[in-house]
Amino acid sequence: MGLASPQVVSEYLKASYFALDGLWFILTEKKYSQKEALEIDEEVWKILPKIQAREVKELLHITSGGLKNFLRALKVKLEAEGYEYEAKIKDCSHLDLFIWKCPWYALIKKSHREHIPISDICAAELESWMGQFEEGGKVTFKSLLCAGNSRCHLIFAQPTGEAKQGEVDSPETKDD
Repeated sequence: MGLASPQVVSEYLKASYFALDGLWFILTEKKYSQKEALEIDEEVWKILPKIQAREVKELLHITSGGLKNFLRALKVKLEAEGYEYEAKIKDCSHLDLFIWKCPWYALIKKSHREHIPISDICAAELESWMGQFEEGGKVTFKSLLCAGNSRCHLIFAQPTGEAKQGEVDSPETKDD
């Protein structure tokens, strides 16, 4: 016991997670079609984020919603998967997320499958994550790496545009 460091275990699990996603997609695409594989993938990425967000909420002992708690939880996902990003809560009702490095897009490029429209998967995933903190919250994509931009710019907005009680207007970045 104890032969592998936590970092080695983390990298192993991350590589397995990415490989499993790609493998099942390729096999589904081969058996059916790319269109059907994308439809199934989108359904998976509507459900899995709910499970992930609930688990992170439990691990971080988060018991309420709001953008601040959403960001705390989302950082776990982004950092575990290897994103390079900056996030800022803006006027208590909006969260700006800027992504310069997306591991999923990097894998798509590495496998020469840039023609696969992944933005719908991102939307399904992130809306599901947000839904665990802000029912009715909206995610807007201002720019996307996969569309040829230098970064993704996403805006998460509370449904009413009003801050939840106890929310604080404080910028947060990956380095915080």
